[in-house]
Amino acid sequence: MIRYCVPCRYQFKAIQDADAILKEFGEELSDLRLVPGAHGVYDVEVDGTIVFSLDKAMRFPETPELIRKIRAKIGTTKARRRKAYRRP
Repeated sequence: MIRYCVPCRYQFKAIQDADAILKEFGEELSDLRLVPGAHGVYDVEVDGTIVFSLDKAMRFPETPELIRKIRAKIGTTKARRRKAYRRP
């Protein structure tokens, strides 16, 4: 999920990042949502965990950085699912 500030005009950046995420991960994702917000928000969340926050970083994410962070989170989630599936 990408939550972005509408009054701040962050929609274009959110669309660019969503496009990059879809190109990189495609069918690995169950969904990708753009959620309008306010108050300067620009957060990228994967499985309930914020992987990038404009508020914390004080800047927008670079595309390779964002892809890396998402890949790390997806890899962790996949590993947990495999481990849980293997348990008798």
